[in-house]
Amino acid sequence: MSMEFKVITPDEVAVTATVEYVYLPGSLGEMGVLEHHTALITSLEPGELRYKPMDGPEESMVVGTGFVQVNGNQVLMVTDLALNSSQIDEGSVERAIQEAQEVLKTRSEMSREEQARFEANLTKQIMMLNFKRKHKSSGR
Repeated sequence: MSMEFKVITPDEVAVTATVEYVYLPGSLGEMGVLEHHTALITSLEPGELRYKPMDGPEESMVVGTGFVQVNGNQVLMVTDLALNSSQIDEGSVERAIQEAQEVLKTRSEMSREEQARFEANLTKQIMMLNFKRKHKSSGR
């Protein structure tokens, strides 16, 4: 029982693995994918991705927005962000959150598109910080 799983970002192929399962942050909540899942395409929200390689323990990473395609026993995720805990610098993320919050205080001077962009970035930064803190304390 296995599936081929791939996570692609604009910068790299972040994951290529044969897995038992994938849990991902879908736009309607966490979604599990097992072998022989119904074919689908769905959107992703920023959150935690968990998957179990056939030859090792469960792994996790923080992902951004994007899409997932499930077709047969293949799961393809395309996202703008995919980082494991060791790739996240907590100090840099905290500074980015503070900067985004300061910019958002001047909302009246921003277009709706700029507001949406900053709010989306802030959501991703907060998710990264929470993920890093969770995995720092759990030892993963």
